[in-house]
Amino acid sequence: MYPGRLKLCIVGLVLSGPAFSQQAPFFLAVGTMPPRIARYRRSGLLRRVFLSAFAWSAAPLAGQELLLQRDYPGSGPYECPALDSLVAPTPDEQARAGQLASDANQAMILGDFERVAALLAQATELHHQSADLAYRRASILEDLDEIDGAMREFCRSIALGVESVGIFDADLRLDSLSELVRLRIPEVAQGWFREGLIQTDDSLYTEAIASFTGAIDEAPEWAIPLYNRAIVYEHMGLVQEGLADFRTYLTYLTVDPETAYAIIVSERIGLLEGAASVIPPSPVGALVLGVVPGMGHYYTARPGAGTLTLAAAGGAVVAGFMFKNITTVCYTDVPEGQMCPPDLVHDEFTERPYKLYGIVIGVAVTIAGAVEAMLKAKRRRTTAEAIATPPGETGPQIGLPTVSMRGVRVDFNLFRVTFR
Repeated sequence: MYPGRLKLCIVGLVLSGPAFSQQAPFFLAVGTMPPRIARYRRSGLLRRVFLSAFAWSAAPLAGQELLLQRDYPGSGPYECPALDSLVAPTPDEQARAGQLASDANQAMILGDFERVAALLAQATELHHQSADLAYRRASILEDLDEIDGAMREFCRSIALGVESVGIFDADLRLDSLSELVRLRIPEVAQGWFREGLIQTDDSLYTEAIASFTGAIDEAPEWAIPLYNRAIVYEHMGLVQEGLADFRTYLTYLTVDPETAYAIIVSERIGLLEGAASVIPPSPVGALVLGVVPGMGHYYTARPGAGTLTLAAAGGAVVAGFMFKNITTVCYTDVPEGQMCPPDLVHDEFTERPYKLYGIVIGVAVTIAGAVEAMLKAKRRRTTAEAIATPPGETGPQIGLPTVSMRGVRVDFNLFRVTFR
């Protein structure tokens, strides 16, 4: 026994890693001292872990989907595309471009307009800072009724300052071509096109296919509905039909095969065709492996998402165990700011208030990751099967449960059968 009057003092410390090692101790005295309880809670990291995991799990499952083209002639004033930064041509390139332009003049005299267009295309490629060459190429493309290419070249000639070489009608000719394109697309086709956009946004894919088809039937030379219909086909899993539309769409871009959409569509066709040559992952296998955080993503060849899932689940559990309250029961008063002497320690109690939360969050992230990996594997397998299925072949298809989000609306399909 210790001499004198026994006072029971409880000293509590918060141990929350090196970042909180400088926290001052707090005291609770029992007996002659009034009871005081002070607890330090550090939940900021846990909140960040939870919010990060939630934001990741709520993200769209497909991050590389093509977007619809929404603009069409008549939907607003025509705007020229931005002029790319151009590297000044060398003197040899300028000389070669001048020779090609001279050859184009000779072909113009002979009435060989196709050759004129080909020669001027080479000349503008060599001397891409020449407003005169851009204007001349736009004029010949207009004569050949290649309106899109003509409009792009008129835009480029204006951006390069064609008025400085004494040509002042480029703006008027561009406006007349824009009006001509607008008049070539019937109002009924534009109406079908607008309906298709709205229906696609509402995930009414069957109706959207019908609407874009109506626009194509009414305006066969209009390429944009073909592009949009291909995207909708892909959403529906009808990849063969989508590939056919993408390939047809590329034939509309023969004037300038280096345009952004031509490159995007070509890459998409290669991606879809390449998917057929790879054995797709098993949805069940991805779900089972997903029981271990991130393994389902590694199985579906997405190491980045797997690492993120593993870090989020493991971080939540570790954080839940890392934060703890240690309460020390001391046989004497302890001055503020000091620890209870080891030989006067009666007992110690450790509490981990966030342990359950950390475990729950870790399990939730693991389950969400496993389900996401399963859905990704299912989508890849469906895509591969659709590519291998000839267009028009019929047969029932059974779909796994799917979840889609649009704004505040969540669509959940428990069971789906599709007849093709």
